[in-house]
Amino acid sequence: MTIDTGVVAQQIYEQARQLPPESLADLAQFVEFLRFKAQSATTETATPAKLHVVNLRGLFKDYNFSPELLAEVRREMWQKLETSES
Repeated sequence: MTIDTGVVAQQIYEQARQLPPESLADLAQFVEFLRFKAQSATTETATPAKLHVVNLRGLFKDYNFSPELLAEVRREMWQKLETSES
């Protein structure tokens, strides 16, 4: 199935003309995203990224991640968020 880009471009143009003015910035941002996505897809297939192995062994060795401590930290975080919203 071939796509007639002229017809599709005309359809997009007509649809864009029917958008409210405040939506045009969103449309432009989405078009820019699609251009970036297409460019990234061609770049990724051309040059695969090198993987770097990072050894994390022992990174959190001296930290306490007990359920009690995590619950306490979570309570403090929510308390700070609730007081900042007031």
